[in-house]
Amino acid sequence: MRDECRLHKIAEVRADLGESPVWDKDNHLLYFVDISGGKINVMTPQARVATVYQSTARIGALALTDRGNLIFTEDTRVAILDPKEGVVRAHSTAVNNKASYRFNDGACDPQGRFITGLIHEGPNREAGALYRYDGELDAQAIQRNIALPNGLAWSEDGHTLFFVDSIARSIFRAAYTPNGELEAVMRFAETPAELGRPDGIALDRAGQLWVCMFNGGCLLRYDSNGNLSERVAMPVPRPTSCCFGGEGLEALFITTARFAMTPAELAEYPDSGDLFAIHPAIAGVPRHLFKECKIGR
Repeated sequence: MRDECRLHKIAEVRADLGESPVWDKDNHLLYFVDISGGKINVMTPQARVATVYQSTARIGALALTDRGNLIFTEDTRVAILDPKEGVVRAHSTAVNNKASYRFNDGACDPQGRFITGLIHEGPNREAGALYRYDGELDAQAIQRNIALPNGLAWSEDGHTLFFVDSIARSIFRAAYTPNGELEAVMRFAETPAELGRPDGIALDRAGQLWVCMFNGGCLLRYDSNGNLSERVAMPVPRPTSCCFGGEGLEALFITTARFAMTPAELAEYPDSGDLFAIHPAIAGVPRHLFKECKIGR
């Protein structure tokens, strides 16, 4: 293993729990959330950060739609946001009304459906599940009994889904059918225990997977066979998620967190919660868009 990627900070955000970065290639914008802060933020090409939506709920994930909007999660439901107007155009019903549940990370599949992971923030560590949302924002559970579902990424051909169970310290691989079902689920990689827990992930064009290690202060890269091939050190202990963006998807943007850190830890790692980027040797796979339907709820 060798460190070959030069990392740099691109914006000071001080997010409490930064997550779910999404690159808008048409407008050269980077969207991301602050889960506990209930915010959807955007970074402009001038590296200026602004809040486009503020919620009293926990916002777990977001993705772009085919109409230039954002699909995102609020607690245990999903919604469609017009980012230019800051107005929610549609929302789903909640899949669980208990406050201990919320949606976590999410992404869109090749068919334009939104997949997001439901987590339980209490002691019930087998209550997690992956839910699939269609264009009418109707939900269907497609994988249950996950301790803490997290990052999701599809292979370039769309036939394989990678997803994280942070508690199990594992990245799983499954065959993904056109109907949005998971088959032949198996462990792709188990991350080192001394490096915290795996969080968000992103795939490059060589089928290599990048994973953020929460409480591990680094990014790891696994080759297409699940072998650890690279480690990139971070100046903060809690990298959370990543996505490819920029010209030709040659940059890997990284969100971080300062959630639950002590004053002493924040003094030692003052850049916690900020945005970072590296430029790997291989560019990334573009993410899919959510296919909207004309609905109003």
